[in-house]
Amino acid sequence: MTVNPSQESRWQRGDTITWIYRDPHFPDLLDLRPVTVVADDDRHLAVWLAPGTRMLYPVLADGSEIRSLEGGQRFTAPCAQAVRDWSGAGILVVFQPGTMYSVWFFETGPGVRDSYYVNIEAPFTRTAMGIESSDLVLDVVVQADHSFRYKDEDELEFAHQAGVLTTSQVVQIRRAAASAVEVITRWGFPFDAGFESFRPDPAWVIPGLPANAQWDFEK
Repeated sequence: MTVNPSQESRWQRGDTITWIYRDPHFPDLLDLRPVTVVADDDRHLAVWLAPGTRMLYPVLADGSEIRSLEGGQRFTAPCAQAVRDWSGAGILVVFQPGTMYSVWFFETGPGVRDSYYVNIEAPFTRTAMGIESSDLVLDVVVQADHSFRYKDEDELEFAHQAGVLTTSQVVQIRRAAASAVEVITRWGFPFDAGFESFRPDPAWVIPGLPANAQWDFEK
């Protein structure tokens, strides 16, 4: 159930919700990550994805990783549902209403999160369980010195060639990336919000998958 923005209520710090990406071409498959709410207000929603979190993600129909395929096949080949644990350090993720990207803060040392990943995606919508969006392929990787580079430009072209994205969608995606770069250049929100020193509450437990979660492969 999608929540009407005019009637939405805010989550509280410490609440657990689901963060979901849906692929319109495979609507029954989920990239689902249980997360803990750090902050939720008119400006942003910040969530914490803890190390070891059990998460759902799509794989190829035979259980292989999607990136094992070349070119446009990555976007059109039959897929299935898999489950795995989030590996590595946890990440803090910031979503902004109406914005076509989220910003991920990665830990580079104990208590320091100064490696950033800008994921271009559809503006998130709220549901009864959490938030949903669709990944839009292109990304921007940002370093501690504020330098940046685009990532997966080749995959964006593959998706376009495969007919998964239209020309107008590609233009919109590139505009969203340019908008993010403008914020990076002036080091605006959320880069200037102090999330580099974020530490999760030690009392927070790792949230589990929804009780009705199902999958075909376990990784």
